[in-house]
Amino acid sequence: MSISLGLVDTPAVVVPGESVDIPVTVRNPGDVVEAYDLDIVGIPGTWATFDPPRVSLYPGASQTVALTVRPPRSSEVRAGELPYGVRVVPSEAPETATVEEGVLTIAPFNEVTAELRPQVRRARLGARYRLAGVNGGNVGETLTVTTVDGNEQLRFAPRPSTTNLAAGEQYAAVLGVRARRLLWRGSPRHLPFRALLTDAAGRAVTLDGTLVQQPVLSAWLFKLLALLLALLLLLLAIWFGLLRPAVRSAAREAVDGKVAQVATEAEEAANEAADEAARDAVEQERAAPPAGPTPSPAPAGGSGGIGQGGQFATALVLRTNPRGTASRSYTVPRNRVLLITDFLVDNPQGDTGTLTVTADDVRVVTYGLENFRNQDYHSVTPIRVPAGARVTLTVACRRPGAPVGAPAPQSCQEGLYLNGTLTRAAGS
Repeated sequence: MSISLGLVDTPAVVVPGESVDIPVTVRNPGDVVEAYDLDIVGIPGTWATFDPPRVSLYPGASQTVALTVRPPRSSEVRAGELPYGVRVVPSEAPETATVEEGVLTIAPFNEVTAELRPQVRRARLGARYRLAGVNGGNVGETLTVTTVDGNEQLRFAPRPSTTNLAAGEQYAAVLGVRARRLLWRGSPRHLPFRALLTDAAGRAVTLDGTLVQQPVLSAWLFKLLALLLALLLLLLAIWFGLLRPAVRSAAREAVDGKVAQVATEAEEAANEAADEAARDAVEQERAAPPAGPTPSPAPAGGSGGIGQGGQFATALVLRTNPRGTASRSYTVPRNRVLLITDFLVDNPQGDTGTLTVTADDVRVVTYGLENFRNQDYHSVTPIRVPAGARVTLTVACRRPGAPVGAPAPQSCQEGLYLNGTLTRAAGS
């Protein structure tokens, strides 16, 4: 045996980020001079340093080497006992290396960091803030969120209010902040508060925040209303002062001119009729025989009239598969003309897609199904559909709707309800 190694019996205690010195005694029990190299096992080599790292000893001599252990301040260095060993290797006989074991106690340390995001928010009544942090210590923590409002003008709702964090675990919470009353008008009001993140030992991280409460009726709103009122008064003044008299004058001149023209034309027509009647009377007097019976007047002939049409109404109901297109038509009967005055389309399921109505192959309207449940259409001038032509409902179904309280449908369903007059075609 060419080595004798000794460690102190008392376990070494160290806080991560700090250092502890452990004396190691190396003795040469042999009868020749020997050099010894020291290194550490069981813990990372970057933690430990030997001073000196190599010693040379005469036979029977010994030397104390200082072992300095400095673990990093990290949550990965967990609190507790950590066994280690000091290995001494003789330079002349490496196979006779000796390892002396010891125990290193890692002391716990607490380090909680947090921040409030954002620190300032603007709102009329309430806003949400985010609490974010991390347990940078090497032991678990139980954190509780509390709040401080010196003016008692705010209400708070942290979610969650308490949480357990392992060493190195991140923390996230939402802090709801709400003003106790509305600010109707005036300047914005700054409401400061504090959020405290407290552990089980009473240590707290203080986070400052501010809620800037905005008035419900902003100053720019009053300015806008005043500007709109001034603009309205200006428009009224222009109308009553300039436009209305000009419009009345132009209308009066137009009516007077039209009346004068109509009166002149009527007078000329009356004069021409009187002259014509006088000429006819003279000619009849000259052409009349001296005596004879007066013939009876022939009855006046009449022209045939056109029959009146009847009221018309019909419905087209259509089912369409998803991502498909389908159509349904009504064909106007022979010798008939359909005059459509109005129609109604409905989408009772709340489907999505497009709906198109055509008359005589001419598109009348196209609707997006998602924009209505029912929609009516009125035509000032009736839509004329001749005999043999068709009124067609076409639906392109993207997705059936989901009626409340009813099973989900497998297809789209739409309807077209027509109203109008069905008359005889000319010449029939």
